[in-house]
Amino acid sequence: MKTEIAKDIEVAEHQIQYDTQCKKVLGNKRILSWIMRETVSEFSHMSVDDIYKCIEQEPEISTIYVDPGRTNTKDKITGINTEDKVQNEGSVTYDIRFEAYVPGEHERIKLIINIESQKDFYPGYPIISRGIYYGARMVSAQNGVEFREPDYGDIKKVYSIWICMDAPKYIGNALSIYKIHKTDIIGKIPDISEDYDKMCIVMICLNEKSRVKNAFFNMMNTLLSATLDVRTKKQILQDEYEIPMNDGLGKEVDLMCNLSEYVWERGIEAGIQTGIQTGREETIRTIVKKLLGIGSVSDEIIMEAAGITRDELEEIRVHM
Repeated sequence: MKTEIAKDIEVAEHQIQYDTQCKKVLGNKRILSWIMRETVSEFSHMSVDDIYKCIEQEPEISTIYVDPGRTNTKDKITGINTEDKVQNEGSVTYDIRFEAYVPGEHERIKLIINIESQKDFYPGYPIISRGIYYGARMVSAQNGVEFREPDYGDIKKVYSIWICMDAPKYIGNALSIYKIHKTDIIGKIPDISEDYDKMCIVMICLNEKSRVKNAFFNMMNTLLSATLDVRTKKQILQDEYEIPMNDGLGKEVDLMCNLSEYVWERGIEAGIQTGIQTGREETIRTIVKKLLGIGSVSDEIIMEAAGITRDELEEIRVHM
């Protein structure tokens, strides 16, 4: 018989696999094309199929480091950095990072885009502040790769797009864009927007229970749904949003859903077994802690399953 710690480790391992699988699904070029059309102004006028063609290489998933220290040790002027690290700190990688090229009359415009998935809207720090840091790193890391000093005009515009998969009900489905803009206070300094429009941070909040008449949000909520079975999910994605499920993405969605179900079921099982051992008084609290530790289960589902209020859930979360 497996010990409780063995079960916890097993669930944690599958949670890591689930998180990785989510990144693979979000990093599929078809899905990225949908995200880009909604969030990247340079592609807003294009069809999903045309945007797909603008992503020439396969996206890098959890392989490019965020923090500085060992920047530009491999790639020089020819491509994206592959390694950054702060001294005395652990390495942190971008979830998804890739290059896209906007067609132009005379030359193509290169963009560097980062996608981050976030399960908790309140992780203990402002997500937008972290997004600004990621965006700033993608700009500074271009030195020696995309440009050499003093050719700062060659800096490529960057996008850091953050997807919160379980936004609070009071936010629902929402999208906000933060970018650099100019304000003339006295007089007007001549310039062109391309010289300062170099960084854009995007926040996407998803809430499956909230209804909105927007194809993008409906597609994303379907893709990342915690309640739809995999067959229904794939059918909707293919029939309503013309996202093919026979080019490899279907198998990735299968695996993501299977891992999600496994983590959910084993998390409940582990919580119930521990709860029985510690007595009925602690059973609900233990189960809730287990489910919170899983990460892929929404607060609403936990509250409904455990029969607790939002305040009670937050009280348990604070004391974890």
